[in-house]
Amino acid sequence: MSRRTEKVASLIQHEVGEFIIKLELPALTTISKVEITPDLKWGKLWVTVMGDDKEQKEVLSILGENLPELQRSLNQKLEMKFVPRIKFVLDHGEEYAAKINELLRKAHESR
Repeated sequence: MSRRTEKVASLIQHEVGEFIIKLELPALTTISKVEITPDLKWGKLWVTVMGDDKEQKEVLSILGENLPELQRSLNQKLEMKFVPRIKFVLDHGEEYAAKINELLRKAHESR
């Protein structure tokens, strides 16, 4: 990732974070990672939701419903030729790490 795409990713992460604070989400939600294409036209935001499957789906639904307003806000705040069109993706990294830790704990206990 180039320095410019890193800067844009960081700026978008900050702005989207400020935006989702204002939303009433059913579970604690963070933006864990932002990927921006080299041409700066598309962005993928990885979202971590601290909740069960139902809450995760609900958070993604709320974010999807508010995506046009968020995109409009980014277009107004960022002074760029192209403001990346964003997409939210659920980050399962925390769940995976928890499963691995549980398996390691069970293996350690069985010894």
